[in-house]
Amino acid sequence: MKSKLKFFVLAVIGAVCAAGFTSCNDDDDNGDDPAVTGEVIDLGDGSDNYEIAGDLTLTYPNTYNLKGFVYVPDGKTITIEPGVVIKGDKASKGTLIIERGGKIMAKGEQDRPIVFTSSQAPGSRKPGDWGGLIILGKAKNNAGEQTIEGGVRSKHGGNDDADNSGVLSYVRVEFAGIEYSTDNEINGITFGSVGAGTQVDHLQVSYSGDDSYEWFGGKVDARYLVSLGCWDDDFDTDNGYQGRVQFAVALRNPQYADKSCSNSFESDNNSSGSVIDPTTRPIFANVSLFGPVTDPANYQDKGNDKGSTMGCFQTGVQIRRSSNCNLFNSVIAGYPIGLIIENDKAGSNSQESATAGTLNISGCVIAGCQKAFQDKALNPKNRESVIDPSDPGTFVSAYWSTAALSNEGVLSSISDLKLKGNPQLLNGTPDMCPNTDSPLAAGAVWTNNYVNNSFFTKTAYRGAFGPTETASDNWMSGWTNFDPQNTVY
Repeated sequence: MKSKLKFFVLAVIGAVCAAGFTSCNDDDDNGDDPAVTGEVIDLGDGSDNYEIAGDLTLTYPNTYNLKGFVYVPDGKTITIEPGVVIKGDKASKGTLIIERGGKIMAKGEQDRPIVFTSSQAPGSRKPGDWGGLIILGKAKNNAGEQTIEGGVRSKHGGNDDADNSGVLSYVRVEFAGIEYSTDNEINGITFGSVGAGTQVDHLQVSYSGDDSYEWFGGKVDARYLVSLGCWDDDFDTDNGYQGRVQFAVALRNPQYADKSCSNSFESDNNSSGSVIDPTTRPIFANVSLFGPVTDPANYQDKGNDKGSTMGCFQTGVQIRRSSNCNLFNSVIAGYPIGLIIENDKAGSNSQESATAGTLNISGCVIAGCQKAFQDKALNPKNRESVIDPSDPGTFVSAYWSTAALSNEGVLSSISDLKLKGNPQLLNGTPDMCPNTDSPLAAGAVWTNNYVNNSFFTKTAYRGAFGPTETASDNWMSGWTNFDPQNTVY
């Protein structure tokens, strides 16, 4: 009780202090005016069971130290003003958990995003410096009511697919993601049974120590997502997630990969691969995935060596375990393997779903991958390479070339995409925008019922950006940060 009272008093003082400042826009990564300073306030007490006592507002220009597991319980709301910086404490694995019935109202602005980042000094930040952001709701999943991964107390799931957990807009999450225990991780952002009433757009997760984004069931939609240099998977979908996502980018750093072999997309119906409703059936469109491979003929992933303790990269898109994941009008580039659709466990039927049309890869392009297709992933414990020369990818290759899917022929090099700049740039802003003569500049397909609805913007182009955009004026401009390691907050 004392710690809660102390925090409440400090928060009130911070709000009063903030009222004495006026802000103006500049070009800093979080929109801060260097002349505007605020209080440094603790959020949480470092324990694993801190619960906010009432509705709470984090006010600009204050900075908040997120200590331990901080819960926003049923009936309570945490509001975060544009420009606020929250630093996750490393020692206590700082994590913010929005429980079922709780809400987060984190509505940043293009020139003043909300930033969750590491408490470590510039130059010494690492993936997994703190926990992450967990949002839990009352929508359906295919495992019933369950406790979310990561060692937290909170459950998710229910029957309200329209459930509203609040707003996440113009938010960055940097250097989060920890392994609480084996196969029990906190991601950059975790969505557990989050409902369609929740607003999610303009998010960037950078250098997560596990997945950037993971959805466990739910029906929340999202637009404008960025994943940078994560450790494991960029977009991980499980347990009956059926939301829609349009405009997303993933860029990998070759120095960061998981020992189980990292993917950009990984999608399961559930861990056993059983056929159970609701089926994992997300619909992604206009996605640009750029892996670590720059020279397919000479690329060597050191983590592929048998017995290596280093992480390794596997595939751009891996769909398995009865998932019906869908990807439209997108580009998969720079991975050892482009696409795997596999029946990897007894009873798994992802390949049958692809044939039946409940799983769709349509209007897509593969470029600059060492191998375009494979029907099975190798067991990481027994591999010498993720690429299996005895697996010609017969099923996936035939599926890809089906005329009705309008997928592009496989391109041997990323340069064949004819982009305006370097899409794999890690020491500046990558440019994934196509030239007018690029195979991405046209060819999008919107006839499938999954995408022929009002949620999706019907672009002519494929991938996350069109030929009229550049690195300085596309939807990533003004709020993203591709150098979070050296940013001074």
